[in-house]
Amino acid sequence: MVLADRLTVPDRTVALLFDMDGVLLDTLTMEYGLINDLLARHVARPVTASRALVRSVFPYDVPEAWRRMLSALGLDVPPEVVDRLVSGHEEARHTTRMPVHEGIEEILAAARAAGLAVTVVSNNPEDDVASMLAGAGLRDSRDGIVGNDTPGLEKKPAPDTYREAARRLQVDAAACVVVEDSLVGAEAGTRAGCHTVGVATGANAFAELSESAFTARTYTRFVPGRVRLELGDVTAKALDTPNDFVSHMIEHVAWRLGCSVELLWTSDDWRALGAALGGQIGVLPRLRESAAALGMIDDGSCLVELTRRDGGGTVALAASGQVDLAWFLGLRCEQLANGGPLVSVLEGLAEGSGWDMRITVASLEDAHHTWEGIFRGVGIALHRTVRAARDPARASAPDGHGAEAAEVSSEGPVALPGATDGDPAATNGDGTEPRPPEARVERGWRVHAASPSHARLRRETAESAVGVEVAVALGEAAGARCRVDVADSINVAGVEELLDRLAVGAGLGIAIDFRATRLSSSHVVLEDIGLALGRALRLLAVERMESTGIEGAGSNVDRVESLVEQPIRVGVSMEGRKFWRFVPLAETYDEFRRGFLLGHTLPSGLFSEDLDDFVDGLAGGLQASVMVHVAERVEPETGWAQVFSALGEAIGELLSVNESRRSLTPGVKATLA
Repeated sequence: MVLADRLTVPDRTVALLFDMDGVLLDTLTMEYGLINDLLARHVARPVTASRALVRSVFPYDVPEAWRRMLSALGLDVPPEVVDRLVSGHEEARHTTRMPVHEGIEEILAAARAAGLAVTVVSNNPEDDVASMLAGAGLRDSRDGIVGNDTPGLEKKPAPDTYREAARRLQVDAAACVVVEDSLVGAEAGTRAGCHTVGVATGANAFAELSESAFTARTYTRFVPGRVRLELGDVTAKALDTPNDFVSHMIEHVAWRLGCSVELLWTSDDWRALGAALGGQIGVLPRLRESAAALGMIDDGSCLVELTRRDGGGTVALAASGQVDLAWFLGLRCEQLANGGPLVSVLEGLAEGSGWDMRITVASLEDAHHTWEGIFRGVGIALHRTVRAARDPARASAPDGHGAEAAEVSSEGPVALPGATDGDPAATNGDGTEPRPPEARVERGWRVHAASPSHARLRRETAESAVGVEVAVALGEAAGARCRVDVADSINVAGVEELLDRLAVGAGLGIAIDFRATRLSSSHVVLEDIGLALGRALRLLAVERMESTGIEGAGSNVDRVESLVEQPIRVGVSMEGRKFWRFVPLAETYDEFRRGFLLGHTLPSGLFSEDLDDFVDGLAGGLQASVMVHVAERVEPETGWAQVFSALGEAIGELLSVNESRRSLTPGVKATLA
């Protein structure tokens, strides 16, 4: 049962039992100033009660509150001074019209309309309570009052007053809902056998009430919730929940789904929040009945599988051999004591949207990164199911890039101008004007062209010089050409074949020209090529983001079937910082490192550890996270070829058009994803 669209109570409820101070009436605001005024008037030495101290004694009646406060302040004052403090406090409470807390009058009216009894249960005398309620305009809003002056009843946190309220109403305490602002009162309500709700408008903060065993549900305040998603402007977002990390997870879903989001949620009923969000997702235009995604941020990653199920979906959580699922779910996650609330959000989202979700947690170093990867993965998978809502002209463009193709120079790999070379050409390869000179010069780097379809640059160090050209390609034009000028002792000839796989997967033309000036190390060749290629791809991504909008993240996983067909799953996400990791799902990392990553020479002569350095460099140049999931044991010869093909597919999706992201300004981490 939901009262006034803001307070949820069990369907069996027959009575509401409200505390007064901090729940019905905002008396705390007055007391912050009043208490220090009284201390200044009646205590000889200067002393100040902090707001935290005032809140800590707020649940108690006035005499007990002053006893606790004076003790905490280390004040030993005569009894007559204590009397003046108490009487001054009580007089102010009776002569000041106290404001009624937001939403209370609407809840009281809804309770009347639903036939529920209402009783006020306070740690103050009944006559005082009646007087203060009348002064606030709530004279006729209750059926009775139970105060702390009834003979034989102990004060809160004893359960006596709440049991007495149920007795006077002649109802079972289990059918009563207690609403309290303090742990003292919540303990009393729960010990009385009532369903106890906390509201953080008085003595205790939301987190204290929510994490307490004495509350079944906690609210920040009593206002109606609001959840709205709309396909379109992803920068239009307003999120307000009791927990910022939960808000951030909802933001990830909306962001990757391609939606604006408006969210106001005031309780810790996280499953209901997920269901409300899922209800919004469930009515979006649907293209597919299943989808999959690799979700990742930095060191956290997962696989998400979605299948449609009418009548509400479910969530199944699993983990790779790298992750202890129970331990992960029990870990603190920023402001959350554990992952339970996030699981509840996912369960509600599945139920409300009608999608069965299977989520496999693949890697874990920092719990909050893994949770971000999970919610981002859910958003990406959902986005795959509603792609029909995107601009069809853009969505159907070759290779999903949606921009005019440009060609890499047909005269072979991009030239490396010497120190005496003149300025680069007056236009980019696609006819657009080049960047202004001051934007192209950076220590060690020189940008010759940067447009939505073409980028060309070179990098020089004390060891090497590398030139890279990349261009959006059409059909058979995709591919790579690579010229490497190094010592005869270094064998990296096989890199061109791998780069060709990457280029074809991404739908790009790539030309590389590498010249060693002072080195005798193959790993420098691969790492420098990766770094320069990543930087060129980032130039392309930034230009495309400004021109058309892009996804900013991608993987070679988009269908549930992909998880069977692709033993190597790669995700790339432009986070504005470098990270890369290989995550074996079927063996230990040590076994994978020995069997694949280190010490192997491919038939082409390439070293496996040098190819790992290429991925390292690519992540650095692209300023991106690169996550490689290896679902089964693979031989290095075939596995590395699959890694480069999957890298290409992931980069292709990263660069593909998403108009909802057009002209986005990079965030605090310069993120495009």
